[in-house]
Amino acid sequence: MNSVKVSVVIPTYNRKDLLKKTLKSLFNQTYPQDKYEVIVCDDNRTKDGTEEMVKTLMRDAPCELRYFKVRKIGISAARNIGIENARGEIVGFTDDDCVVSSTWIEAAKKYFDDKKISGVAGMTLPLKKNEEKSLFTIVQTREFKEEGDYAACNIFYRKKALVEVGGFNEEFVMAREDADLALRLKEKNYKISFGKDLIVYHAVITKPIIPYLKSLKRRKYEVLFLREHPESEAKKDLILGFINKRHVYPIFFVLFITFLMINIIYACIFLLFGVLSYLWAYVFIDSDVKKYPLRIILFIRHFIPDLIRLYYTIRGSIRYRCLFI
Repeated sequence: MNSVKVSVVIPTYNRKDLLKKTLKSLFNQTYPQDKYEVIVCDDNRTKDGTEEMVKTLMRDAPCELRYFKVRKIGISAARNIGIENARGEIVGFTDDDCVVSSTWIEAAKKYFDDKKISGVAGMTLPLKKNEEKSLFTIVQTREFKEEGDYAACNIFYRKKALVEVGGFNEEFVMAREDADLALRLKEKNYKISFGKDLIVYHAVITKPIIPYLKSLKRRKYEVLFLREHPESEAKKDLILGFINKRHVYPIFFVLFITFLMINIIYACIFLLFGVLSYLWAYVFIDSDVKKYPLRIILFIRHFIPDLIRLYYTIRGSIRYRCLFI
């Protein structure tokens, strides 16, 4: 007879050392060890030893630990493999760069005593104090303290609800899949609660600038999210991400990208005006001349990521046929 009540799903991709810390925190739970299982879904297209590490931990794991290789690309596909194989009536999600509190599962399980509750999200806090950014690195973490954040690094659902809506939308390969799922559930009148006693700590990761810039391609999934949920706050957030404090530079960059395929001279003119308007918005935003030198030094640091975000937003708008402005 199946005694598992809760299944915890962790998608992972080439983060063996961080994943090990996640698993150890899940082994140290106050919830009965025979009542929950941990499912690792490994999108391991490059061998980094994740499989060997997980299978070694299986030998002495205090709860059931299971491992699946994911054949499809993307975090949504990985989580769906976990849902499909989950034995528990409740499915919890966290990520391979998180450490969960010792009462995490026990606290979540209590919310489901109310039959009207189909999901519960919790608070996500940085694992340690944020480090100072340097010119050539980016410090990243996640922090969610309020109701309405449905981050899949700290959320639980009833499995039957997940099955009814078809799980995660696999079009969302690397971002916004969690908010999309939550809104689809709410559209079917499933109730998602929020619990401050569900606490997850997210790693603070320092990324070199090049990998960080590559990760900005997730911006196109903001457009996909807007297409799927046009009534959400996504449109406002997406637009204000570019046009804020007199930011007119996106207009010139759109014209630059457009004319780059038509006329190189006009393209260069629009690029020049784009750079000048960006300087106006970021450097000469006030009369405090003393701040200008530092702002000019940091200009490239802000300019290139914003240009890449805009590029992927436009690309997403074309691919998903969704005009975001």
